[in-house]
Amino acid sequence: MDETNWVEEIDDEQSLPILNNRQIFTDLSDREIKSLKDKKDKGRLLLQPEFQRYYVWDAKQASKLIESALLDVPLPVIYLSEDKDGKECVIDGQQRLTSFFSFISGSFPNGNEFTLKGLNVLTELNGKTFADLSEEQQDKVESYSIRVIKFKKESDENLKFEIFERLNTGSVQLNDQELRNCIYRGKFNQALKEMADYPDFRDITGFKQPHNRMADIELVLRFCAFYKQTYLKYTPSMKNFLNLTARNNTHLVDEEIQELKDKFKQACSLSKSVFSDKAFKRFTGGISTEKYSGDWDSQALNRSLYDIVMWVFADLDKNKVMRHSDEIREALIDLMASDREFIESITISTSSKKAIRRRFKVWHDTVSKIVESDSQEKEPRCFSLALKEEMMEKDPTCNICNNRIHHIDDAAIDHIQQYWQGGRTIPENARLTHRYCNNARMRKE
Repeated sequence: MDETNWVEEIDDEQSLPILNNRQIFTDLSDREIKSLKDKKDKGRLLLQPEFQRYYVWDAKQASKLIESALLDVPLPVIYLSEDKDGKECVIDGQQRLTSFFSFISGSFPNGNEFTLKGLNVLTELNGKTFADLSEEQQDKVESYSIRVIKFKKESDENLKFEIFERLNTGSVQLNDQELRNCIYRGKFNQALKEMADYPDFRDITGFKQPHNRMADIELVLRFCAFYKQTYLKYTPSMKNFLNLTARNNTHLVDEEIQELKDKFKQACSLSKSVFSDKAFKRFTGGISTEKYSGDWDSQALNRSLYDIVMWVFADLDKNKVMRHSDEIREALIDLMASDREFIESITISTSSKKAIRRRFKVWHDTVSKIVESDSQEKEPRCFSLALKEEMMEKDPTCNICNNRIHHIDDAAIDHIQQYWQGGRTIPENARLTHRYCNNARMRKE
């Protein structure tokens, strides 16, 4: 899966109000492209850390920008944010500046040669590089002046974030995580990028390579936010919750960063081992005697499931989880198929405090009950996945409705002699059913 699709998450809560005593300090200037490029080459102007990943304009868009400069067409304002050390980070204008700098240097960030194409006015320049232009034309590009507004380092960071959102009106607008990447830079922000490169994380989320809009990095931030603050301290909106995490952890010490990395790596590893390619995906169960079949919705991943699964796995003993991996997997599928309140918490108003508390608590309590059974001598209640696969291969017929079971995760193994009556969890006491049919039977009983 080249491009991961995420279930849309909408904040139903309003953002926190901006306090009146916060202040913004700005500096207005007109700068030539050449001077901006010189500053960038010296490391004093940051288009965006590792920005090569995030350049999204195509050659025609970039070419038309160069044509505009050669025709003296005014371009929109560039917005910069000044860091504590005086370096400047581009908030709005990355695509434009990267296009200018790429043309002058001769190639795009991906290494492809930058030749002009798709020009409608200066058609004679189509197919030419910067080196092919006349000295006069080269000078016109390099000396092109663009208006710059800089938010000085004395400005309040949270207020800067709010203002940047409102100023973010370019053809390729920055999303929340791209803004955080510019504003809250430091060791923690760098660690998020390193964690997003873990192979297990990429495998279970479907991000085969760094996402060009930082969706992968925001997922890592979500893990860190809930791990460090816990769901009990969550206050809507999700955007503010993540902003607070990014701001408060900007200068974490190395030991704290390593702890986060270790916990994240364990959570990814266990998620992959237990759920494989179904990690963070939603299962929809049957709903009636006529529509009894259930199945995985699609290839879309669900952030709400990601949050709870990763959070719970981060602190559990690996050996205990693996001993009960079949039970844990079965338990989550069953919650998604039959627990109405849990289903609503991962599909409706998912960033509300009520939904978050509901799904975190239910999943935490469910997994805790499973792994704590290690200390009990009682026979386990859940049949193994291996037995289910064997029974499906032999005869995929539901023993309640007598219809075919089409998907193994839509199957449940029922105790012939009920568990609560002393029935054992052994193959001789097992029968295969639809998950819906089995749940419906239990509700009747």
